[in-house]
Amino acid sequence: MLAPGQFQKPRVIAELLKSKPDALESKFRATYTSLLNLLDAFGSFEQVRAIAEKSFAFRNQKRKGDIWRPFANRAKVLDHFGYLDNENEKVTDSGKWLADLRLDRPLLVGEALKNGLFDELQPKAAAGLMASLAADPDRDYGNLHLSDSLMNAVASIEDIIYDVSRVEWKFGIDPVEEINLSAAAAAERWVGGMSWADLSKRTRADEGDLVRLLSRTGEALMQIAHLKGSNTKAAALARETSELILREPVR
Repeated sequence: MLAPGQFQKPRVIAELLKSKPDALESKFRATYTSLLNLLDAFGSFEQVRAIAEKSFAFRNQKRKGDIWRPFANRAKVLDHFGYLDNENEKVTDSGKWLADLRLDRPLLVGEALKNGLFDELQPKAAAGLMASLAADPDRDYGNLHLSDSLMNAVASIEDIIYDVSRVEWKFGIDPVEEINLSAAAAAERWVGGMSWADLSKRTRADEGDLVRLLSRTGEALMQIAHLKGSNTKAAALARETSELILREPVR
């Protein structure tokens, strides 16, 4: 029995009690890293599919299509880039470290690492490049200019984006959204030593948005720094850059 308190409305409470409960929404999603982690843990696509079919997402989507299809499509993409051996249902060595990337765009970051994109960058450009991938694509951080070094890195990541998108289209996956160049410029200036007051003024961004951008960027770089079996040069750069980003008031 539910008794109304001093500030509660009995009629509203009665309506709530009679209303249908909200539908359960599963957080189970078909992503590159979830597929790699599940396959590495359970050893076969059959087992991974069984887990998917037991999820709330599968129960809710039975009438809208097969939840396994996105996994199968992503498996083909991962096989193409060498992170997964589709025929033998096995995660490769590079796939094992990619599985540890808890990012929105792990495949792009993985390809950037494999292609040595971070190897020759300085911290400012590395911060900008990672921010361009970590930021929401539609968020505006002003009109700061990118350095030549960062522009070159952006050109390289755009080549990678093109290659990944081409393969994703081939296997029925919608490519990721565009990178955010205004976020790249903001992160580059922050690591370059611009004060917080100047950065806020120049970007005209809400300070909370700036903190979220730089926090996400720094945490993403820390993940690269701790990847097992990845490029040690890139890991050292990521660690140095993250320390420069995650300073007050970001941390």
